[in-house]
Amino acid sequence: MFAAMPVIMIVTHYLTVIPHEYSHSFMAWIVGIKSNPLLIDWGGTGAWNLFLLAHIDENVDYTQALAAGDHWQVALAAFAGPGIGNGLGYVVARLMIKRRPIVSRPWVALWLFWYLFFCVANLYDYVPLRVFADDGDVTHFVLGWQIDRWWIYTIVGYLVLWIVVDFYRSVLPSSLQAIGFESFTLARAAMLVAVTLWLFGYFALPALMEEDSVSLFMGRTSLALIPVVVVAAWNRSVVRPLRTEPTVGATAAEHEGTR
Repeated sequence: MFAAMPVIMIVTHYLTVIPHEYSHSFMAWIVGIKSNPLLIDWGGTGAWNLFLLAHIDENVDYTQALAAGDHWQVALAAFAGPGIGNGLGYVVARLMIKRRPIVSRPWVALWLFWYLFFCVANLYDYVPLRVFADDGDVTHFVLGWQIDRWWIYTIVGYLVLWIVVDFYRSVLPSSLQAIGFESFTLARAAMLVAVTLWLFGYFALPALMEEDSVSLFMGRTSLALIPVVVVAAWNRSVVRPLRTEPTVGATAAEHEGTR
């Protein structure tokens, strides 16, 4: 499993980023601000982009659409990426990850875990990290809908915070058991550190590349949280015996056995 992990992470990252960009593109086509929904900018053939899709873009001209007065159309197109491409994917994966056909198959559980993780990470990358950035999905949504960024930071930020906490409190421990790592303390520790480095480290990079002081502060705060989160989650995911929620479809006796 550890040997296959890099490939699984790359593929599941693709499976969250590509739907994100095409959700933007197809919504822009539906509302009439893009002529061809299949045309997106794949970002070139550099190694950074080939492995992590760092430069992929939905290829929607938001500036021209705003200048033409297509405000609500821009807002919907901007929302579709994180809202449909990742938010909907997260909801489906979160509902599936507790089901018996998933938790009884370690490899399936592993794939679904990383897919769900990257859905969470793509949401966190925008809210709260880049709510106040000068460009990006949040800015396009704000310009289109003409609302204050603080509403997004407060309401959506609270929702994303709940999702992240739920990931560490419930999804990570239960997935470690479903994958079969309950007896391997080193593997559990490695998974905890890996997901924390990815979430609070790698996905903070876009905020650190912004020029505004708020985004830079958010990105630096995210980096500073890495050791805090590892320490806070260590006992639940590494030290204590893993305790999972009852799986959907399990018998009453099996439910009792998870308590």
